[in-house]
Amino acid sequence: MREFPFWTEEKLRIQDTDLNGHVNNASIAALCEAGRGEIISSVAGEPRSRPLATALRRVIIDYLAEVHYPGRVRIGSAISRVGNTSITIHQELFLGELRFATAESVIVFMDRTTRRPAPMLDIWRAAAERLAPVEA
Repeated sequence: MREFPFWTEEKLRIQDTDLNGHVNNASIAALCEAGRGEIISSVAGEPRSRPLATALRRVIIDYLAEVHYPGRVRIGSAISRVGNTSITIHQELFLGELRFATAESVIVFMDRTTRRPAPMLDIWRAAAERLAPVEA
């Protein structure tokens, strides 16, 4: 089990369910995105004011259990790797005590003009390194 330095909470909506009555995979991906957006903003600031753009390069989601509406989902996020032009974010999603999904995402920082990968700013690197996972 990991202790996460960053938490996001999202409310499940009726529209998150599918014909089987459980929260669907697209909605779980959107919950991961909500957590990713917040942790990236905590490192790099608000999207429109960043000197570098960001792009999702890769995401892997493991679905561990079914969950159903209603409820509040807690998304634990940590930056598990800091590279030169990218970060890797590890996430776990909980409904109550039930861990129902995990995700790993790679975010690339890009020059806004060339749209090519660019080294992240030193201040961002320092902030990202402070958000590493802590083993419990």
